[in-house]
Amino acid sequence: MMRSSVMRLRSVLISIMAILGITVSVPQANAALSDDWAFAFNNHLAPIGGFTLMDPTHQWSKFGGASGQVRSPGTGRYEVLFPKTTGKRGIVHVTSAGLQPGWCQIASNWKMGNDGLHVFVNCYKHGGALANSQFSVLFTESSGPIAAPPGAHDYVFANFQGTVLNEFNSSGGANFVGWGGAGSGLYKVFLPGAGPNDPSGNLQVTAAGAKPARCKVAEWYPSSTGQTVVVACFDAASKPYDTGWTLSYNRERPVIGEYGPPKRFGHIWVTPALPPLTNFNSAGATNTVSFGPGQYLVTFPKIGLKEDHVQVTAYGPGPNYCGLSNLWFTSATDGLVRNVECYDAAGNLAKNDSFVAYTSRQ
Repeated sequence: MMRSSVMRLRSVLISIMAILGITVSVPQANAALSDDWAFAFNNHLAPIGGFTLMDPTHQWSKFGGASGQVRSPGTGRYEVLFPKTTGKRGIVHVTSAGLQPGWCQIASNWKMGNDGLHVFVNCYKHGGALANSQFSVLFTESSGPIAAPPGAHDYVFANFQGTVLNEFNSSGGANFVGWGGAGSGLYKVFLPGAGPNDPSGNLQVTAAGAKPARCKVAEWYPSSTGQTVVVACFDAASKPYDTGWTLSYNRERPVIGEYGPPKRFGHIWVTPALPPLTNFNSAGATNTVSFGPGQYLVTFPKIGLKEDHVQVTAYGPGPNYCGLSNLWFTSATDGLVRNVECYDAAGNLAKNDSFVAYTSRQ
């Protein structure tokens, strides 16, 4: 009886969205797969012929430890291998790390091979030319609702028309994506699940496609029934562009979704108001931000411990984007991100809000 009621409600929601003229994509139910995750930091710039171990102090995987490798067949093109990771669906996030304006994105769908999970990443300098870059990269796959609190963990992988390819919602509900139409580069996402009416948690978005593109969170409308998020994507010329993308939402959980371990993690919305429910630290400390002209030093007290990981996503209207200027580091028990850097449509440093997520593997 409960299942039939849920299905009727789902049908009503789809009908309403169709009447409003929103292109709707509804995914299939989650498969019963074991959770898996891996994260790494690519510290290699020049093209590399064979797979080479990435920075062992900033990578880990659920079943393989620090085993992630990378090779690069040419300028700005990378293939990451997580040998002990067996996920087939899930999502990937990538954040570039460098002192020059640019970004990294998912180049094509990740895939399983006989030797593990392969993730393909392209990196670009501002303007769209391929360029060598360091970057942080993660994969995560989940199944089944969270058995007990804390928090929430949801994700979506959609194509350029907003069709959902992979998805997960820890409340057990179905995520919805509405496409703004050809050439808009806009996607409205609804992630059902109980939560505060005020902003809480953390969002991450990564562009996915063979052509240079970057995506961000343009708008965010939290409610007691779920999160409404507008994803905006742009091409190399900073014009709206339809492309694939991944989105994740985590509230009081690590960016990889799994909890306990990791028990040392945090997230923050880097905006002048620093909304309290978006500023989470698993040790009970308060994360801090030092604001500069397009540069932001983010400190996560008491949770800094290797092996660790960081992801960054820009927030707000327009084509501004954000990334990492350098590899983050730990000092005593603090995790320090120096710096998050944001750029405007011309590639100049510019003030801009962002979401930052930090996690240790412990």
